[in-house]
Amino acid sequence: MLANFLQDVLLAAEKRIGPALARSDAWLRPTVIFVNALLVVTLAYALAELAAALLWNRLPLPASAAPAPGSPSGEMAIAQQPADYAAVGAWHLFGQMEAPRHVEAPPPPASVTPLNLRLVGVFFIERGGKALALIAEGSGLERSYRIGEELPGGARLDRIQRDSVIISHGGQQETLNLPRLDSADRSPASGDIPSVLPGDTPAPVEPPGQLPEQSTNANPRPVNAAMIASRLRGASDRSQVLQDLAFASPYVQNGRFLGFRLRPGRDRRLMKRLGLDSGDVITEVNGARFDDPLQGFSILRELVGAGRIDVRVLRRGIEIPLAFSSGKPTVK
Repeated sequence: MLANFLQDVLLAAEKRIGPALARSDAWLRPTVIFVNALLVVTLAYALAELAAALLWNRLPLPASAAPAPGSPSGEMAIAQQPADYAAVGAWHLFGQMEAPRHVEAPPPPASVTPLNLRLVGVFFIERGGKALALIAEGSGLERSYRIGEELPGGARLDRIQRDSVIISHGGQQETLNLPRLDSADRSPASGDIPSVLPGDTPAPVEPPGQLPEQSTNANPRPVNAAMIASRLRGASDRSQVLQDLAFASPYVQNGRFLGFRLRPGRDRRLMKRLGLDSGDVITEVNGARFDDPLQGFSILRELVGAGRIDVRVLRRGIEIPLAFSSGKPTVK
């Protein structure tokens, strides 16, 4: 702006003194030199002001941007502004909480079936579709069934579980459970196997967890099992007698069937008299190794008429031999 003003002054001066200078050229040259020098000084001053404004931020602020007297500076004003907590919460620094999902209530448990069926045992495998259920009608012999097969009484086997099966009967889901053990201190009721029959000498009861003495021999001394054998031969319902002795369930390890695991029956003393512990697994009978549950159950049914039974039992990871005498002469 200052340079434009000086140029206007110079033009006005030339218009006025031009005629006078035309009349006298003696002092024209010094005047031109003086005016040029004045312009150079003015331009130099303007450039210096511009450079100072750029380097040291000395440009004048607009009236609207200039802070009012007594008001805090820009940085202090920013620091004194209240925090917007709603905006901070919208960032979801620790993740966003999802709305609770609606969880459907589990279906009600199936009622116990009124059909005259007995679940004798289950061969339970979660994968592979090889599960089996041993089911009998009334006091008859048990049969093996797979999922989807028809059962006596017009029912169908729908699902096999560890201790029960689910059947479909009349469009309804019903359950069939394995027999449950009675309390440990229950005394045998009338009609159960007596503790000792006349003429029988029971084997000594071993302390829990201790192996019978004869189990460490290659040819163990047979345990007297004549009491149970005679009861089985004379019983019309052998399954009830076997349930007094023990419950057997297929034992699978790493997907392979190894034998039948035993657990005490209604009279817990009978297993101890035979030298058996709860959890023992029968893996072999009379030299026949158990490879599948169906073959194993057929072997066990044939042992009723045997005079001597030699078995191998898996107990705490070690197989031990046991022998039982039924009191019936062995046919050689």
